[in-house]
Amino acid sequence: MLGPHTRVTGRVSGDASLRIEGSVRGDVQVSGGAEIVEGGSVEGNVTAASLDIAGSLQGDVAVRGPVAIRSSAVLRGVLRGSEVSIEPGSRVSIRITSDFDLDLGPVGLRR
Repeated sequence: MLGPHTRVTGRVSGDASLRIEGSVRGDVQVSGGAEIVEGGSVEGNVTAASLDIAGSLQGDVAVRGPVAIRSSAVLRGVLRGSEVSIEPGSRVSIRITSDFDLDLGPVGLRR
């Protein structure tokens, strides 16, 4: 956890989850989930297993799992995740890229 009065300049990485209550100016790369709480901020790219954003993020996101953008979030960048949810009230300026399977139904119904 990076507490509310913590300011980090430079890359943050680790083999665990990370909760950001302070500010990071640099890239964040963790093997577990990342959470940016309301009042927390990141100016850099985020790579994680999942991401929950209630604070501010300016940078690109690459996660293997879900991305949750909360109503208090401010997000600008390119977002890549398996699932994205955006709550009303959030402020986002993003491009979303995602890989998914499209179920076209039984073979006989395809054209």
